[in-house]
Amino acid sequence: MSINKLILGDNLEILKNIDAESVDLIYLDPPFFSNKNYEVIWGDTGEIRNFQDRWAGGISHYIEWLKERVIEMHRILKNTGSIFLHCDWHTDAYIRVYILDKIFGENNFRNEIIWCYKRPSAPKQKQLSRLHNTIFWYSKERWIFNGNDIKIPYAASSLARAGYAANASKMTDVALWN
Repeated sequence: MSINKLILGDNLEILKNIDAESVDLIYLDPPFFSNKNYEVIWGDTGEIRNFQDRWAGGISHYIEWLKERVIEMHRILKNTGSIFLHCDWHTDAYIRVYILDKIFGENNFRNEIIWCYKRPSAPKQKQLSRLHNTIFWYSKERWIFNGNDIKIPYAASSLARAGYAANASKMTDVALWN
């Protein structure tokens, strides 16, 4: 089966037809358990797609639904494979503890990416805005991380403020995570 294509359908049925340990990387952006209905306009023709992110059985039903799929994803990942699971405040703690830690193991948690965004706040807001999503990174036994492929050099002005002014022009291998 060719993986590099968009497939419309229940991913559980598709996953069951993929060979074990054949996939390097999975990015998963499941429903967020928001209890909302969504209507989205796709493409230039104004084609409308809608979906419901409502779960009659509550959080336990949602977690079981997602867990079943992540088990299959774990099965198809190579031993050097990684999964990145995108979620928000509705379920991030449940997903980490009840799904990813259980299936991949706590020791295979690699990191989390916090995706921050901005939007206007309500004038009479009664709590802090929820302005981020979480992307959990888990791997199997070994993982591949090509850090040099994603390094972004610091600006010379940033290096100068940090006390590296004399060497700022020579420090091209300094990355954001150093």
